[in-house]
Amino acid sequence: MLYKEYIKIKALSVHRIGNKAAMEGVELSDSPVELDETLGEILKSYFLMAFKDEERYRFSHPTDNDLNAVYSYASQAFENDGTFHEQSKNMAKYLYEQSEHPNIKRGDLYVVYFKDCILDGETIDAIGLFKSENKDTYIRINHVAGGFSVESQTGMSINKLDKGCLIFNIKKDDGYVACVVDNANRSDAKYWVNDFLQLKRCEDDFRQTEQVVAMCKSFITKLPEDYDKATKAVMMNKVIETLGESSVSIGSIAENAFEPVGASDAFMRYADIFQAENEMTFRESFQGKKECISKRGVRIATKIRLDDNFEVNILGGEENIEKGFNRNRGQKYYTLYFDREK
Repeated sequence: MLYKEYIKIKALSVHRIGNKAAMEGVELSDSPVELDETLGEILKSYFLMAFKDEERYRFSHPTDNDLNAVYSYASQAFENDGTFHEQSKNMAKYLYEQSEHPNIKRGDLYVVYFKDCILDGETIDAIGLFKSENKDTYIRINHVAGGFSVESQTGMSINKLDKGCLIFNIKKDDGYVACVVDNANRSDAKYWVNDFLQLKRCEDDFRQTEQVVAMCKSFITKLPEDYDKATKAVMMNKVIETLGESSVSIGSIAENAFEPVGASDAFMRYADIFQAENEMTFRESFQGKKECISKRGVRIATKIRLDDNFEVNILGGEENIEKGFNRNRGQKYYTLYFDREK
């Protein structure tokens, strides 16, 4: 978890990046920006507010991470922070080279050197890269003799970050640890993450949880019609319940969620197929991450829709659910037993 309270901005450099396909060029600043304490706090809040979950990435390259441009420039800045501004210009020029898609917008690149970042209990430095592309219009009221004047100004909104990346000065040999934000339109082809940063997800607890959830949803969806939707919803709830434990394994999920309905062997075979098809391996044990468990897509798997009239969200208590068929009406039914309404 990233603890943000004590983070300070040590240095900030700003450069303007155009669209290379439109030959808009890149404008590099001569020196870092001078910040007072108030502005520094405002900008820190703007830069960091979008980083809310624990999904982590690492830098990658087909042959050698040292050939990943952003990784290399960040490494040099971490080793000698006196070169920070020069490395920020290198990053800006490299970003311009990747900005060839016709829908990429002209914008300002903020390169920030952060001190006192507390990540998982460890205090470290970090480098932040943030691109602001969308401008808002503001109204300014000025007091003049005998009244007021009104004028409009265009500037960066501090309510939404367009693109961002935090690079933490840990695990250098593994490609550092990074977090990323990309509120991009599909039309710009994800150039920020894939082309500029060249990031890959870390195979940590967050990623393991995400993949297990995806696998379980897929397995449950593919079960034959012998398993009705209520039973499938109960299975997904048991998966969610198991992922809330401090130590989780594929075996414990099979035992808790699928063994009671006779599907554990089929699940274990499916897990082997899933890992082979996705070229990954689940660890023997990991800690489930609530950020994945609480996503809307997981909750959908616990719901059953009855015609166009009813939607039942089953959160547990499968022993209080009965399914039957009313011959007089010619319709199926569920009976739900409960003690009190809430």
